[in-house]
Amino acid sequence: MTQKPLPLILIPGTDANGNRFDSFMNELMKQVGKKDILKINVKTDGTTEYTSSLGKDSTNPFIVISFSDSSENGVDRQAKWTEVAMKKAHQLYSFKSYNALGHSNGGLVWTIYLENAAYQSSSQMKSLITLGTPYNYLDPKANPYPDRTSLTETDMLKQMISKREKLPNSLKMISIGGNYKEDSDGIVPLTSALSSSRIYKEKVASYSEKIFNGDNARHNMLTENPEVINYIIHTLY
Repeated sequence: MTQKPLPLILIPGTDANGNRFDSFMNELMKQVGKKDILKINVKTDGTTEYTSSLGKDSTNPFIVISFSDSSENGVDRQAKWTEVAMKKAHQLYSFKSYNALGHSNGGLVWTIYLENAAYQSSSQMKSLITLGTPYNYLDPKANPYPDRTSLTETDMLKQMISKREKLPNSLKMISIGGNYKEDSDGIVPLTSALSSSRIYKEKVASYSEKIFNGDNARHNMLTENPEVINYIIHTLY
């Protein structure tokens, strides 16, 4: 029986480019085998540029989506540009379903995309993993821990909660937070990263959370953390 194509599509965070996941992908390939890689960058005028090692026999490649404007306040635009990138990905590789990963604001981009455009796509997201995503922004006072119930919801979080009915109910969602110091990964409070529960929990097929601790749980180290990498491999492969 032929294996159905199931690429892993990755979106990096603020001010990151298409090379952000290079080390992460290399570490994954050490354990799951070599993968072809497609990198699509969406420019501010909505056009795309790409580099590709895809061949006709490529199986479950990595697809990295990046944006020429990856600024912090641009997540809504980046979600729109994700629609453009997904169309380009479909032109270059044939797939009906995929897994997705977002680091930092990349997780916000995926969430906004899912709530606004995914239903129009010709493919379905099976699993989503977000790493250190600031669903409720960065203010520690608004994101107390461990009493997560007393957080102060930002307008952005309220907006994502208000559209949760549009999330695909077949989705498996995993939210990863880092606990490096002071109940945060050094940038994103744990409660903010895990306020994904208010968007996804009891709306998608399964929702789970995972917290990683220590020096390697720093925000920018989450994609380099061997424990995180092993967890993702176990979850997706």
